[in-house]
Amino acid sequence: MAAPATALAVDPFLTSSRSTTLPANEFWNIYGQGYDLGGGLPPDRNNMSYGGNTAWNEWDALKLSWTNINGGRTAVAGFLRGSRVNGVTTEANGTLTSGARERGFVWSWAINERWPDTCSQADYPRCFAAHGTEGSFHFDQVPAYINGIHLLYVWTRDTAFLQEMLPRAEVVMDEYLLGVMGGSTGVAVIPGNANTGTSSGRPSTYLDQIRSGHKDTWVNASFYTALLSMGDLEEAAGNTSKASSYRTRAASFRAHFHDAFWTGTRYAGWRDVNGALHDAGYTHVNLMALTRGLASVSEADSIIEWLDGPVTATVGGVRVGSTSTYQNVFAPRTNTSPVPAADWDEWSNPSNISGPLPYGAGIGDGGTMLWLAYYDVMGRLRYRHADEAFARYQAMLTQMSRDTARLTYCFPEWVWCNGTGRYENDFHERHGEVATNGPFPESGLSVLPLLHGFMGVGANLQGLRVAPELPSSLVFASTSGVDYLGAQRTIRVSRGRFISNQETATSTTDVGSSVLTQTFLPAEAFNEVGVLVGTYGVDGVSFTLSLEKSGNGGFNWVPVATRRLTGVQDNTWVYMGVPSQAAGGFQYRLSVRDASSALAWWRDPGSTLFGSAASGGTLLTGDFAFRAVDAWQTPLVGESSTDVADSMTGSLGQVFTTTQPFDRVSMRIGTYVTTTSGFTATLYRDSGAGWKQLARQTFKNVVDNSDVMMSFASMKPGKYYLEISDQVGSITWWRNSTSNLGAGFWAATNAVQQSGNRTFYVYRGQYRIEVPEKGVDVTVSAGDSYTMTN
Repeated sequence: MAAPATALAVDPFLTSSRSTTLPANEFWNIYGQGYDLGGGLPPDRNNMSYGGNTAWNEWDALKLSWTNINGGRTAVAGFLRGSRVNGVTTEANGTLTSGARERGFVWSWAINERWPDTCSQADYPRCFAAHGTEGSFHFDQVPAYINGIHLLYVWTRDTAFLQEMLPRAEVVMDEYLLGVMGGSTGVAVIPGNANTGTSSGRPSTYLDQIRSGHKDTWVNASFYTALLSMGDLEEAAGNTSKASSYRTRAASFRAHFHDAFWTGTRYAGWRDVNGALHDAGYTHVNLMALTRGLASVSEADSIIEWLDGPVTATVGGVRVGSTSTYQNVFAPRTNTSPVPAADWDEWSNPSNISGPLPYGAGIGDGGTMLWLAYYDVMGRLRYRHADEAFARYQAMLTQMSRDTARLTYCFPEWVWCNGTGRYENDFHERHGEVATNGPFPESGLSVLPLLHGFMGVGANLQGLRVAPELPSSLVFASTSGVDYLGAQRTIRVSRGRFISNQETATSTTDVGSSVLTQTFLPAEAFNEVGVLVGTYGVDGVSFTLSLEKSGNGGFNWVPVATRRLTGVQDNTWVYMGVPSQAAGGFQYRLSVRDASSALAWWRDPGSTLFGSAASGGTLLTGDFAFRAVDAWQTPLVGESSTDVADSMTGSLGQVFTTTQPFDRVSMRIGTYVTTTSGFTATLYRDSGAGWKQLARQTFKNVVDNSDVMMSFASMKPGKYYLEISDQVGSITWWRNSTSNLGAGFWAATNAVQQSGNRTFYVYRGQYRIEVPEKGVDVTVSAGDSYTMTN
């Protein structure tokens, strides 16, 4: 693999949250650019900027196709051009590549047809018995070669590159994947009698201590993407008939993939030559399948429920006894149950270890790899919603920033370590337990969901596409240095604008048993408020946030909305949607109280904004950090008329169906004039296999006959059930007994259908997309996109 690049530090990312912006840029410089930040912290925090090898072709292109800062994309194109394919001339001197395998086989290693898992009998006696001096053939690099070519082409639209590389890609796809591996009629099958997936089989993929093989899930998930990639490449070359044939094959492939690998709850790692499935809870193949779009909605829900549920307890590593898939925080375990001894290849075990390390102590068995975070976030974003995906993303960034060397290690034999050594991180995880830097250049992928996912920036045959899907905790995000067709640009997406805000945070005030308040006078209408809070390094804190208004100079405060915020991470902006507040005439007051553990509200003692900060009624200097936001919304569907007030004696609900994404739902609630009543609202989606919970929020001190606003990141189109339960005090949900919104709408009491529909409304968010260098300033609805062709 390539050594770290000589790189200049760049900070391409900017968001509305410093707790995202700062670590994202630091992550990119270390793991994306291969730049040693130094800066007084432990030196040699570095990583390889690219793999520069066939196994990394898709990863390198995915990581660097969007930018050519420091010449990264040019280097990746060179690696792809130099990748060796049997029966194809790829050498600069015109030499035809030939090897032991069939025409179209992409070499497993840059300069070797086999993976370098050979053994010395003296050093590794058990390994020698298994491998001898002959390395294994790997196969994940075969479809990855095509996918890397596709990524480089759609970002550059380099016709010379297409003319050079498409004939090679055709040989790999037509002769090897569809031909030799039989992918034209079913899943691709690894040929030969070595990679059988049995206890005597050789490793077949990058995870080179796992005896996966024969029908391999990793290889086939990538093969599916390669079919789609070939469709694009052929269309770009004007070969419409060939393009159609590849896309038709891709459309039928998902059923083959399901039949070959689905266990009933998730995808297995592989199916061996005897037809047996091998399933040790391999997260990497499941997350890849989600990211590549191979799962149905119900299958995706099943996979995510497995990832989020308890799994087999670890017996090794620093977190012995943990039953969490996310025991290492920044990424899920590689597998959720121990790899059976028969499935483990011990070629690189330490000489004093028989079999794998204890479950949890090694990256291939119960440990983790940083690159898994990319597929975890992107898979959740594709099938669920941005808030769920962003929670995993922010957890990764926060965990990295809490380590003094940003999760990096240093070994004397690494060329950039200058003879120094760092063998475990601040969490006492050893490098053999968690794969972060060093020989893992693909780690740099894991910061890119900000660009590829939440900002929705990607290239296709139509142009440079921007399809934003921001989490509710970000109001805007931007990335500079985006290079499309050789022209750099900065892309910014926003889901709203700040009406009143105090951004500076120089000190904190503890909540404790007090009530902290901040008043403000907005100049324009707003429908969302946010506060910047700190949790002293403890994630998952809860507190109550309230908004009140006064029309007579701060006397007789009238409640607007009160919600219990849960799962709060340290030093983050937390937002609450509220009914739209008209411009002018009212003063507003935000209150923070009742924290579940230590919590502070960030403050700027020198702020002189109109308003005042207070603790327990005592005025403080300056102002707390707060925002009032105009989050752009369009009403989609709902019912506003009422004739029945249904009292809650268990649960009340409303089923609705939408063909558009939505990010808010309002409910007309009555409290019989009480001021201390509340409830919990839960949003479920029909996945095809039952109702699956997607959001849950608790509201307190509900205003009588008011519209209670449930806000979240955009939900996908579909059928939903909105339910309120856990009543405190007196609660009713109004209903129109004669309403008829269609077959996909009906009211419920204790899950039993009632006549008509409840008073509710569903709203669709909007995004502003700005690209100053290209004069772009457009607005799109959530779920829609804007495409640039220049």
